[in-house]
Amino acid sequence: MSRIGWASRPQRLLRGTGRGVRRAVYDLNSLVEARLIGPRKARRFREVTRLADFTWEATWSIRAGRQPGEALSRAEGCVVLIHGWDGSRAIWEDLPTRICLGNPRLFVLAPDVNGFGGSPFAEDLPPLNGCDPAAVMQAVESWVDLLNLRSGPRAHRRYRVLTFVGHSMGGAATFYLDEARWRPHEVARLALAPALLLNDLLRKEFYKALGLGIWAGSVTSTLDWLKDRLAPRLIEILIGDASRAVKKEHLRVFRNTSKGVLAQTFYAMGSTPRPVRRRRWRHFRVVLGHRDRLVGVASMLLLLEELGFTSEEVRVVLGDHYFFSVGRRSRRLHGPNRDLLVHQVLGLHRECRAAQRRLPR
Repeated sequence: MSRIGWASRPQRLLRGTGRGVRRAVYDLNSLVEARLIGPRKARRFREVTRLADFTWEATWSIRAGRQPGEALSRAEGCVVLIHGWDGSRAIWEDLPTRICLGNPRLFVLAPDVNGFGGSPFAEDLPPLNGCDPAAVMQAVESWVDLLNLRSGPRAHRRYRVLTFVGHSMGGAATFYLDEARWRPHEVARLALAPALLLNDLLRKEFYKALGLGIWAGSVTSTLDWLKDRLAPRLIEILIGDASRAVKKEHLRVFRNTSKGVLAQTFYAMGSTPRPVRRRRWRHFRVVLGHRDRLVGVASMLLLLEELGFTSEEVRVVLGDHYFFSVGRRSRRLHGPNRDLLVHQVLGLHRECRAAQRRLPR
């Protein structure tokens, strides 16, 4: 069986964009049933992540191959999009398509992560250390290994680049990638509005309080009020300039996700996070929105300075927490930001490929 034989058996093909780009959905349990992923490997993945299943969407250009397996085998890079709290792979809207149109040799994957969408935990109340950003990155890296997305050991100077793009909780997760497991210039990262609250005491307490409130509501008669009144209001306040589709997806996920998962994940982001060491961040960029109510720009810039980032690696754009999602009121600001995001992803990929060519033979 091919190392990427799983790609040939999507569980569902989605309607194409009409621009030479195709999409498909996969889930771990179906691939195990089809014997395209070994049961032992899947069991180890579940033990590490505490997840009952794992679901993802793939997007590719037909210029690389009409079938997903063909396109992945020819891909010079994979882009992995990691959503945030109470989100799903759907929050990326048409960004995967735009990335594939920008470089047809990129294969884009957008998973549902740790408890949300099609990747539920095996228990309604998972432990905090299974819900925090570090756990999200560990799950994503384990999944990358499970799918054999990295080039084989024989590749020396031209191996496949993996670019991790994370938003909010997913952006914070990118800081916890285990660099020791990767070859030089094999991986790039782009953190969008990362909810890495190491030094923002006010927002940490807000996250913790909201997590406790959701949990309290789940065991009292106030749960319906939380679902019907608080959730829409909170989404409107915090991500008011996102598209209508993104807001609807957040409401859908909120209503369908275990309240224990919602509470634990929010509380985990506000509790004392696992430490992040100061270092030289290779192939890593951070983008912040100037009116972000969930991630404070001033405190985040101070944190990035402490962690060793430079001005070349950090950018502040006009917009809120969803500065790349174009809504009716935000087209003028968020539209250019969406193009900037695609440009950043393509640029990081080119940067890694150029650095690989300079490696000694």
